[in-house]
Amino acid sequence: MLFYGVVPVLVPLFATYKLITDKVFRQSFFPTSKNLYTLVSSATVEPISKEWYYQDVTLLKKLWKLSSAKAYIDNVEYQTREGYCGSATQRCILRSFGLSGEKLPPQKQGETKPWSWCEHVTQMAKVQNVELSTTIISGDVGYDEFLLELRKGLANENVRIACNFLRSALMGFERIRYIPFHMLMHLMSGHFSPILGLLERGEDDDREEGASDNPFVAIFDTNHKYGGCYLVPARRLYQAVRAVDLSANTHRAIILVEKK
Repeated sequence: MLFYGVVPVLVPLFATYKLITDKVFRQSFFPTSKNLYTLVSSATVEPISKEWYYQDVTLLKKLWKLSSAKAYIDNVEYQTREGYCGSATQRCILRSFGLSGEKLPPQKQGETKPWSWCEHVTQMAKVQNVELSTTIISGDVGYDEFLLELRKGLANENVRIACNFLRSALMGFERIRYIPFHMLMHLMSGHFSPILGLLERGEDDDREEGASDNPFVAIFDTNHKYGGCYLVPARRLYQAVRAVDLSANTHRAIILVEKK
């Protein structure tokens, strides 16, 4: 009732209220919305879920041999409700570090921004006497730096990576786009999930030009609807992370979580 009854009414009202009362939001809303609509529309034509690599068995077998992915075996969990993706991602990452899932707080709503997510995950770890540091890599960095940080983080056994991204930039419009609520949700709703690994591609991969500079990134989607782990080209993921969060007028981010 809340998600399909109350929220569809409140979201358009909230956007209208912000347009009236917030000058900065009003100035940025329409050009940013236009760019996001173009991005999501493009993904609707070519969603990653229809591509050969999305959940390719051979590639996933290679993934689970990586040390970055092995840490998550038996340590992942799906969000229990809509809006709990940030909390579920925190629990996945902390469990992959060896923290007891029974001693972690249950999933909850409210982890929507990278900076608040970082503050909460470090607090959760301290309860079990584990010190963490977090580094936010905003989506406004260049692609080369984005890819470098991914590679460095996944190569370090003491680092895990959380991803805050616009999933509709990968999957496209999954509901009727011309209903105001559906359109706003696809343009505004960010998502959290852990990144499990990266599969490099050689120059001999003739399925895509520039494949060697566009490795596959493995995401464990905390929403069970997407079937767990899937692969996305790094450049596509970069666009989904670079997508602006309309409510905060900032880019989304990847977060490097390091165990001291």
